[in-house]
Amino acid sequence: MPELPEVESFKRYFDKTSLRQKIKRVRLSAPGMLFHSTEKEVLDNLEGNTFTATHRHGKFFFALLKRNGALMLHFGMTGDLVYYTPDKKSPIRFALLIEFANGKNLAFQDTRKLGMIGWVDDVDAFIQRHGYGKDALKISEREFVASIQRRKTAIKTTIMNQRVVAGVGNEYSDEILFRARIHPESPANALNEAQLKEIYAEMKSILKDAVKRRADRKKMSQYFFLENRQAGLKCPEGCKGFTEFRTIGGRSAYFCPSCQKLYTQRP
Repeated sequence: MPELPEVESFKRYFDKTSLRQKIKRVRLSAPGMLFHSTEKEVLDNLEGNTFTATHRHGKFFFALLKRNGALMLHFGMTGDLVYYTPDKKSPIRFALLIEFANGKNLAFQDTRKLGMIGWVDDVDAFIQRHGYGKDALKISEREFVASIQRRKTAIKTTIMNQRVVAGVGNEYSDEILFRARIHPESPANALNEAQLKEIYAEMKSILKDAVKRRADRKKMSQYFFLENRQAGLKCPEGCKGFTEFRTIGGRSAYFCPSCQKLYTQRP
């Protein structure tokens, strides 16, 4: 599932391919993916317009328009962007298709249609209106600790809550907690300030490295739980433990119970 590093890679791909080009035509084949927008709003505001810049907040991507707001995309579990020259040999399925005046196309694909498409008049107002937390790469240590330390939910669920901190998803949360040596079921309010600061530091380090590597998993083999999501594997930390699987807050979680301690109250 695309998380912050993947969405940042989509942003950079969009920047290289689709900025400052006149939009000739827009086609929408998945109206069910529209989020707080109508098809008319999307088409009327994009056609004849130009993308001038991009912005990412957590897992949301925004392409700012020369006139009237921005295109909003959320990539769900299977979203992708493909910029191509159309011909008879390259039919591409799309949820949203943008045809540029230069003859190139940009397709937003989403096979499972779990993502979102929309037009927003103001990006900051959209983020505030829907209550999304600060971006995981922009939130300060102080803000991170303050937003988490009183919550009673499991720490994995808490750092995945997009209204607490925006951008961390299922896979990266497992790796962050593994490196911080915190059991994913530990209630957030059972962790002390030093532990929360350690989670913050690991979150920043892993996400920054993933962005640097363009979220290419082949270049991220040092992150155990990004590559090895199964139970019964020997922990690479030499603790003689084995990985386990559990469902936490409705989401799959992989961890090593031997070196990730479960806290029920603040140490």
